[in-house]
Amino acid sequence: MPIDNPFTTAVGGMPPRFAGRKNEKHSFSMSLKFLAQGNPRNLAFVGDYGTGKTVLLKELSNMAKDVFCITFPCYQFENYAQFFNFLMDTINRKIRESKTDKILTIFRNNIKSFSIPVVGGGIEFKEDDSAFDPMNRMIDMFESVYKAVDQPTILFFDDFQYYLKTIGQSEILKQAFTVLTQELEYDIMLTVCGDLTTFEGVQEPHEPIARFFEPMRIEPLSRDEINDAINTPLESRGYRFTDEAIDRTHELSQGRAYYVQLCAHYGLNEAHTRQITSEEVSTGLRSVLKRLAIERFDKIYNGVSPDQQIVLQVMAYIDRPLLHKEIINGSESYDITESSAKMSILRLHESDILMKVGNKYQIREKLFEEYVRGKYVVTTTGVHPLKIDN
Repeated sequence: MPIDNPFTTAVGGMPPRFAGRKNEKHSFSMSLKFLAQGNPRNLAFVGDYGTGKTVLLKELSNMAKDVFCITFPCYQFENYAQFFNFLMDTINRKIRESKTDKILTIFRNNIKSFSIPVVGGGIEFKEDDSAFDPMNRMIDMFESVYKAVDQPTILFFDDFQYYLKTIGQSEILKQAFTVLTQELEYDIMLTVCGDLTTFEGVQEPHEPIARFFEPMRIEPLSRDEINDAINTPLESRGYRFTDEAIDRTHELSQGRAYYVQLCAHYGLNEAHTRQITSEEVSTGLRSVLKRLAIERFDKIYNGVSPDQQIVLQVMAYIDRPLLHKEIINGSESYDITESSAKMSILRLHESDILMKVGNKYQIREKLFEEYVRGKYVVTTTGVHPLKIDN
């Protein structure tokens, strides 16, 4: 009989149990109180891939019961016109889903009153239009939302780094929301999520964009939080991950919420009894890596040079933090010169594939290390499994 598996394998999918994130939820709860008092403050949550940023925004949106919320899932925009058309489409869908046709009509009439081009009965921004002014368009857009819904509003931006990296000009965002919340005194709050590079390299003539928010880093789930996320939803199904299985999941996932869900899902699929063991989590690892290879790992691995791939294989095979010299010595056995090994280590570290702990290096993600370990070395003498004297 198939197992009733509650764990999600969808990126951004809500897990059966939202565990941890007490600090993030507390900060948001306090911000809700400030918003209700007419003093909105903006939050920013940043974290590594798979830490649960999208899911966190969904949970925070669920907490904001008495507030109108819209989530904007950002991507790489080519220009401001594309960005504003994205905003318009998202707002239209949200109001259509959660409000009446009357409110949608109010919003659209407000937008039209700002002389925005209307094509084919719809609304479309054109960047080459002489009336196109990004800052005023942003003010007009969100003022129209606020007036239409007539209640405090929270604007969630997921993958916010794409807006800052592809659009830039963070000053427009800061100035627009300064007008909206301070001059016009609208109860509008921004809450954004992005990767760890979100606020890096943004050209700003005045104060940094990060100061416009109250930034918080999303930390990995603890071992106890992972246990809660896995075993609580399994109680009613009569299954349980043993302590050793939770330890193995913690080791492999490094507390990244999405990786926890993958390890739990595929580990449970391997269950032979109602007690899931660490061996079954390890068996399920094959399926985890196949999925992550397609989603992410193949792109990372194939995006580095052949010499860098061998350096990664050396490190994955030895499976412990290594001194700079140890990596070089291991790489030299596979046609990699000392200078090339040094450059490979530098590049891998700069791209965050490697991390440095003290004076030693290791592959940042345990699951990526497991993925690399299954690779074969390609040298001038052919293709063969990696073998190194440890």
